[in-house]
Amino acid sequence: MSAPENGVEDLVEHTLAPGNFPEPPQRRTEPDTAPTSRLTVRVVWGDLTRVGADLHVTGHYQGIAPTAAERALDQKISVGKRQVIAEHNRRGWIDAKLGKVSYFPSYFPCQDGDPVVRSAAVVGMGRMGTFTERRAARLYESLLGELLTLGHVHKAVTVLIGSGAENLQVTRVARALIRGFETALKAAGGPQALNEVLIVEIDRLRAEKLHRALRNNSGDAQRYINVVDEVTDADGGGLKRMSAAVYAVTELARLARSVGPLEGGQGGDPASPGEALRIVLGGITNDILRGDIRRRLSDIADIDPTDIAISTHSSSGSEQAPLPVNVSVLQGEGGLRWAALAERATVPERNVRVDADLLHQLVDRLSDPTVDDARELPDLLSRLVVPIEFQWLVSDEAPVILEVDRSTATVPWEFLADIRQDVCSEQAPLAVRTPIARILRTEYSTADIVDVAEELREGTPPQALVIGDPGDPAKDLSLEKARNEARAVKDALRRNDVSVRALIGAPNSAQRLPDEEPATRIDVLRNIFSGQYNIVHYCGHGTFDESGPSGWLFSDGLLTAQELAQLSRPPRIVVANACYSAKVKPSATGVFKVADEFLRAGVVHYIGAAWQVPDDEAQIFADVLYQELFGGTSTVGDAVQAARRKAYDRSRDLNRRDAGPAEKAVPVDQHRGNAWAAYQHYGDPTDRICGPESH
Repeated sequence: MSAPENGVEDLVEHTLAPGNFPEPPQRRTEPDTAPTSRLTVRVVWGDLTRVGADLHVTGHYQGIAPTAAERALDQKISVGKRQVIAEHNRRGWIDAKLGKVSYFPSYFPCQDGDPVVRSAAVVGMGRMGTFTERRAARLYESLLGELLTLGHVHKAVTVLIGSGAENLQVTRVARALIRGFETALKAAGGPQALNEVLIVEIDRLRAEKLHRALRNNSGDAQRYINVVDEVTDADGGGLKRMSAAVYAVTELARLARSVGPLEGGQGGDPASPGEALRIVLGGITNDILRGDIRRRLSDIADIDPTDIAISTHSSSGSEQAPLPVNVSVLQGEGGLRWAALAERATVPERNVRVDADLLHQLVDRLSDPTVDDARELPDLLSRLVVPIEFQWLVSDEAPVILEVDRSTATVPWEFLADIRQDVCSEQAPLAVRTPIARILRTEYSTADIVDVAEELREGTPPQALVIGDPGDPAKDLSLEKARNEARAVKDALRRNDVSVRALIGAPNSAQRLPDEEPATRIDVLRNIFSGQYNIVHYCGHGTFDESGPSGWLFSDGLLTAQELAQLSRPPRIVVANACYSAKVKPSATGVFKVADEFLRAGVVHYIGAAWQVPDDEAQIFADVLYQELFGGTSTVGDAVQAARRKAYDRSRDLNRRDAGPAEKAVPVDQHRGNAWAAYQHYGDPTDRICGPESH
């Protein structure tokens, strides 16, 4: 069953569905005379979510979790931590084709004097890496063309869609906006009910740049569009570090122009311009250099601040968590197709030609690798397959979200390395230093309506279902290690005030504890379908069949995602250690195969091991994961990273302990110590399962 044709808007109660609006008018030729009224376009310096309007609009890339303005808007209209736009994006319900508009209601009632967001919309920008000025013009034409048909929308507010993260220059997007708006207004014969569009910029300098670009490009479009003369101030406006530097330089330049020579006793008064400039240049003792700096500043004095660009960079010290770097890596003809979207830059699509056999060999070597391969091959992986333009984006300065397809999901991207010439070989792997997560590009088939506002009820502990060792001991499919891990997970969760129901051992197992119940498919499904569990943890055999169903092995059969298709309230997170036995050893594609099926059923996060993990390392990973999820304020990505870090540190300690004389310097188990890389996380690493307010 595919997602509804009308898109996400018809799945949410009270949403402004396109079907509720009149059909857009047929395009017609340009009228002979100008319309009697013009559309007012106003640049506003402020916070998008604090500017009142009938409709708030941002852009949305296909399959990319909301960031920046879209994320802020999502938080404004949603209840709790499970945000509506992010949830619908995850389920594949947002049609992000270029210019396609999807609508969302606000769950908050209007309050007196509070310009709350009444309703929100996202307009499709297509696939990440494909946005150009020509496509931007088409987006703005399509967006305004639809807004003109909404009789109840008189004022709309948006951001400069397409200019974020240095995707396109402000001047180019402004030109595209004017061209797109003009085309739509010509077709409609004027602004109709919509009479004003506000374009909000939170940074003052960008607001001024945008205003100037719109005025300069309005030209003949002034018959239809009136760009207001001045930037309008609103709540929430700020000044980024780069903009502050620009203003500081220009003011210093004007100061240099305004005062006479500094020599000869001028100044003395701390408030005088001469003394202020003397203080600024006082640290420069070389007279020639000081004079040259002053002359250069005088040259800058006549430059408009909007013509100046100053680049600054800081890798630490920010109180606000950095936005994730979204990287798309899909199978292309003869290689890999890459695109990237980060807070600091957007990189259009790049193709990397990679020999398929060579890549397959590299994947095999990095799947359950030896200690030497795990240390030496990640750098080769990154240099061989990652475009040069992308390598500087992959670092520990921000979480990394990799969009993969069925082909690229086989690559152990957790071994991805940041390419830095000055990094010593002893530095911890990238996935140990920053969250690395995956998003699987697939056509999710579920159409179940999820109550995105459902959260942990106040005063109610989180709920977890732990399933361990469900294989039939009579068929030699019982696993002591899986049973031990399930009990360790049960104890770890309870230590963090999580209510646990433990289904451990097959019905014919004689090794259950008093607080444990038999693990059968019926009992597992009954508990999962109750909708009360935030977490499901599975320890046991897993089967991974390329041509058939994959899932978890029970004494009474195989549990696959097919049985979970009717879930209306699926678990928030599934953790699976399902590869303990060589008898049922998974292929390299096993994790994403099962993850795909569970994500299809509506699970928000799937964490699985790509190869066999020793039981002691699996227990350490689970213990740290749940401590971080429920014992603090960690995001899921931070919790996975912390668990990887603990597993990595322990493996290094063990390897050092094993090292002795030269002839015994190599650990006995060549594959030990790579559990940190075996765990693959599918989901949004910035999501939170729990927080202090939930306890």
